[in-house]
Amino acid sequence: MEGFDKVSDHSPSWEMEESGPVFTSFKMRQVIRNAVVETHLKVYKELKKIDFETALLNWEGVLYREYRFALPLNMKNGQVAYEVPFGVLEVGKDEIDGAAGERYITKCSDVHPRGVENCIGASDDRFGVTLSTSTAVADYIDPTGLSAGSLLLQPIMLASRRSCHSLGNEYLQTGNHFYHFSMTSHKPGYGNGYIFGRQANERLLIVDDPRVAKSAYLPEETSFFSVDAPNISVSTIKKAEDDNKAVIRLFETGKGETRINLKSWFKIVQAERTNLLEYDGELIESGSKTLPLKIGSHSIETFKVLFK
Repeated sequence: MEGFDKVSDHSPSWEMEESGPVFTSFKMRQVIRNAVVETHLKVYKELKKIDFETALLNWEGVLYREYRFALPLNMKNGQVAYEVPFGVLEVGKDEIDGAAGERYITKCSDVHPRGVENCIGASDDRFGVTLSTSTAVADYIDPTGLSAGSLLLQPIMLASRRSCHSLGNEYLQTGNHFYHFSMTSHKPGYGNGYIFGRQANERLLIVDDPRVAKSAYLPEETSFFSVDAPNISVSTIKKAEDDNKAVIRLFETGKGETRINLKSWFKIVQAERTNLLEYDGELIESGSKTLPLKIGSHSIETFKVLFK
């Protein structure tokens, strides 16, 4: 903690940028040690979320400095959970036993920060909070002691380090860096915030006054594929490796075995359940535009589908 600095030590000032029927936004710009922090905070009127657009500007590239976005929660013993590939990990419950092996000798349950996908959050018996982050790493243990034992969610924005190779270079990353965070509160349990945590990182693409083909027949708004269970996610839609079928990959996030309907805009001619390598296919029954499926608890399922 040598050289520790934080924005609030500099008495930053906030100013309102704009206010309308959808949201009110505020801006703060503050010089701190080795950089300038600029944050745009957007509070929505009807949606239960707050967005943070945070930038580290004019970062000088000093070795062994680290910048964290810190969100203190009013809970002492909350259950921390964060998104991992194809699922969610609950801290203290889901880590593998022991250490990862080879040169990694720290018990996996003691390792932090943690690599996260889209979000990290925490819940106690009163409420839960989910924080979506554009960073790749986040922590939940307070290194400063300032949060008085409360949970402190901390996406790590930047860390200047030297390569682990004995002859490696320094990673200083001088210049400007930009980050996006979005938070909401909800009923206890990561399942009540997980979808929000992913959605906040999927920015809407705006198309203004598009050219319309004379023979266009699709509606302005539709889904080519959808599932009817919130604990089932569609992670992949792509062309198969060895033929012209489509590959659709689904995964279940922890509520248990689930029966669903995978609905398609296109007519289904044939469908098969296969493995991650798209081998050993097994034909399954399908409807005209629907695949009735059973997805196992915590499972990753891959299907090859032929459309008309």
